[in-house]
Amino acid sequence: MKKLIIPIGFLMFGTVKAQVSNTENYVQTKTYLDYSGTQATKSSETVQYFDGLGRPKQVIGVNASPQGKDVVTHIEYDQFGRHAKDFLPIPQSGTQSGGVYTSPLGNASSIYGGEKIYSEKILENSPLDRIQQQIQVGNDWTGKPVKFDYDANIHEDYVRQYKTITTWIEGRTETAIELNQYFLPAQLYKNTITDEDGNKTIEFKNGKGQVILVRKVVSVSENADTYYVYNEYDQLAFVIPPLASAPTIDNSTKEKLYYQYRYDGRGRLVEKKLPGKGWEFMVYDKADRLIMTQDANMREKNKWLITKYESLGRVAYTGIIGGGSRTSMQAQAENLIIVEGRSGSGFTKNGMQIQYSNGYFVDIETILSINYYDTYP
Repeated sequence: MKKLIIPIGFLMFGTVKAQVSNTENYVQTKTYLDYSGTQATKSSETVQYFDGLGRPKQVIGVNASPQGKDVVTHIEYDQFGRHAKDFLPIPQSGTQSGGVYTSPLGNASSIYGGEKIYSEKILENSPLDRIQQQIQVGNDWTGKPVKFDYDANIHEDYVRQYKTITTWIEGRTETAIELNQYFLPAQLYKNTITDEDGNKTIEFKNGKGQVILVRKVVSVSENADTYYVYNEYDQLAFVIPPLASAPTIDNSTKEKLYYQYRYDGRGRLVEKKLPGKGWEFMVYDKADRLIMTQDANMREKNKWLITKYESLGRVAYTGIIGGGSRTSMQAQAENLIIVEGRSGSGFTKNGMQIQYSNGYFVDIETILSINYYDTYP
């Protein structure tokens, strides 16, 4: 009982000591950072105040500066109730022990000089509240906003429309790809971002919100296009990087440069291929947790990297096991929930004592990592 009574007593003491403004709506948070056994020796305290509509208007870090003074973050809204400005925290000249500041920006000039102390979003005058410009903190960025433009694609954008044909092999997708045609005008959302240096990135999305193309404008005559291709089940099947985005598709380029993904009947990623690498395989247990992976080098040796979990879903330990094909390993794991509990006796491998059980896929050849939680072994 003493272990419970002492912290609660200090929490009550801290609450009484703080001089919050009781005429305001607020949430007070006190976090104890150290405990000597009889008292809390270190703590941090924050008070967040709200306006009459329940919106945050001021956040106070009580005694949060190195000099033990308050640090206040001011929050304000425009005439439509939108949060358009983000202010830097302002160290104050003293402390009010959690009390609200009526002039939270009064000390800003002594800290930041004449610099602009907030970033700003210029929003369009519509219910969509989309950002048109974003201006960063500081005077140097005042004339260099990030610009956002919203439109639909036009014929001159020449966005390629790929066609996929998906079949099922060994319980997973196998997707073929071919260039079908170009998207017609007004079929895609077109969002353009122009950064502070004038560099443009254009993103095209379909009606489902899926990204179809990300175009980096290199020059007036050159673009770097990255295409995202989805199969008939709306799963990402291919990512085509700029180096591979030629008008024609050849198998050699596809195998070398495409990102390729395959899924099982439950929508889980079971095979993937990255540029310059062989196929990687993945196996899941009944709880849809990734328990085994295998890259091309491991496949030549019939080895798998296994991950086992403890009762709260955290990784207990990892290791190397022998095994067969992906389909055979998935069949073994399909109806299992791989959970290994803490064990005083445990088991020994590689000269190490592993204080977990070893009830599933027990023939581990090498232990790679062990994690213990909450208490020491």
